[in-house]
Amino acid sequence: MSSAQLEDPFGLSGTTLDGQYRADKVVGEGGYGVVYRGWHVSLEQPIAIKALKVMSADDRTVQDALFAKFKDEAKLLYTLSQASLHIVRSMDFGAVTTASGAWAPYMVLEWLEGRSLAEDLSQRRKRGMQGRTLDEALALLEPAAEGLGVAHHRRVAHRDIKPANFFLLDSSEGPKVKVLDFGIAKIIRDGEGPGTRSPFASFTWLYAAPEQLDPRVGQTGLATDVYSFALLLSELLTDRVPTEGRDVVSLLKAAIDPTVRPTPRQRGANVPDGIEVVCRRALAVDPKVRYATVPELWAALSQARRPAMPPSVISSGANAPNTTPDHRLSGVVPSSLAQTSAPPHSPHAPPSPQYPHSQQVASGAYPPGAYPPGGPGRSQGATYPSAGYAPQPSQGHSQQYTAAAMSPPPMTPPPGGRMYPQRRFVPQGPSALPIVIAVIGLVIGGMFFLTCAAVQAAC
Repeated sequence: MSSAQLEDPFGLSGTTLDGQYRADKVVGEGGYGVVYRGWHVSLEQPIAIKALKVMSADDRTVQDALFAKFKDEAKLLYTLSQASLHIVRSMDFGAVTTASGAWAPYMVLEWLEGRSLAEDLSQRRKRGMQGRTLDEALALLEPAAEGLGVAHHRRVAHRDIKPANFFLLDSSEGPKVKVLDFGIAKIIRDGEGPGTRSPFASFTWLYAAPEQLDPRVGQTGLATDVYSFALLLSELLTDRVPTEGRDVVSLLKAAIDPTVRPTPRQRGANVPDGIEVVCRRALAVDPKVRYATVPELWAALSQARRPAMPPSVISSGANAPNTTPDHRLSGVVPSSLAQTSAPPHSPHAPPSPQYPHSQQVASGAYPPGAYPPGGPGRSQGATYPSAGYAPQPSQGHSQQYTAAAMSPPPMTPPPGGRMYPQRRFVPQGPSALPIVIAVIGLVIGGMFFLTCAAVQAAC
């Protein structure tokens, strides 16, 4: 439905909030809020104003509690958006009492030109398209993974990952995707037991993790985002919704059935074995079985998408392929852990940018029974100081090392000359040694006899 057909439940169109933010027209409405296109009077820039729908709060105590919660979420979004360009930027917040007497807290956000991923998927289905390629899907999700990585680094779970909350920008420069609506985000604290729920929490049933639908499965947290993110990847690869069911019972059954998981292959996509394995773990019913964070999931996806390299291949310097480290996968996002060009057990992994003489261990790089430096007490995916020297990659290339790299370099002939095979003395057996000793003894004895004879003659 176009914005011209949308109703204005708050009647804010044409009004100015806090003397600065003019609400022009409704451009979107959901179950929990109304979005207006607005104008920043002082900055003379377009803005978005999101007014939150709340239950009747005539009691001032209830109203104050609601606004305190809304204030915390607004401050959280501001902090996250300052740390990542891939999270919609928060500018201000406040509350308004409308002409009809309704009370509504609101948030002022940057205005984005483009379309949501939900709109994009809807248009693709109407055209009969049947999924993006793996490279296209991962390229589209990469900025979102970075934004969510910033949140997970701060122990903040989004808890409502869905196509409508990923916005595709029209701009040819800068970020291509932004994550929206951290309004129901949750800061994970120690001591939260299974089934812990916020009274203000909400989610979208179609993209909900099992623990959101059934609190007996476990508590919501960072692994909840891992599930929804993997679910979204399956949808991008197939252009099909995560499940065919629409009623609550069907959705609940599909989410908690351990024998049928909505992985890419189960939904009809043709993906490499490694990608399917990663998605199956990310979509596990038990949140403790999944990857702990979106960064860890992204590292595993990045590792699985790269073809395996034969161990005999050695490349460095000018002969190496262009494997420039991808800085988009660095920092708090998981991908920096997946960008190790050395084999999993090589002691010569590329150094960490934070620690020039350290090595990074990819999460999941060690098989059962093998541990990273420091033993089983160290968590995988961390950076460990290296006792030895880690070779620095040359500009524009990364260096790859295997055990064969310890072999001596091949000999090259001198200018204008020929190269002859090296000759080595090889003893023929243990019997050669006594013969050599006997010969040497005879020579020494003869020399001693001649010397004595010469001295006697002189006397």
